[in-house]
Amino acid sequence: MIVAGFLIAAVAAFAVPVMSAHQTRDYPTFNVCEFIPGDAIARSVGAKLTQSRPTFDKDWSRCAYYVTDANGKPSGYVVWIQPAEDFEELKKHIEQPIASVSGLGDAAYVFQDDDRRFKLNVLKRGDFMFQATADTQESARKVAETVLAIVSKK
Repeated sequence: MIVAGFLIAAVAAFAVPVMSAHQTRDYPTFNVCEFIPGDAIARSVGAKLTQSRPTFDKDWSRCAYYVTDANGKPSGYVVWIQPAEDFEELKKHIEQPIASVSGLGDAAYVFQDDDRRFKLNVLKRGDFMFQATADTQESARKVAETVLAIVSKK
């Protein structure tokens, strides 16, 4: 009976994938749109999802979420996920003013890029960093909070 219990536990351990805090992602195949569902992003900004589109690279993955608000106005949000080491490295290449943001992940900063969109970079130390982009700083924060809430459950 005891051996059967150990055997069941061992099989269960192999059958259920475990997400390590230091997980290495295969960015050319890591689908951010599946990892962070579009309906959750749309809800966070009070909109309805119309489309999500993943993009892959050897060093990062992203998802573009296209939504419409209650008035039918279209908008878009993007979530990039990449290695944690990029969090500080990216700062070196940002020419716009950067402002620290408290209460998100292990560290966070925001800036408004030349395209006039707000980029909110958040570090989840030992795992990854992500960037939430939006038309306003407030909506970028809502998207970032949603990403963190989803990640904390996985």
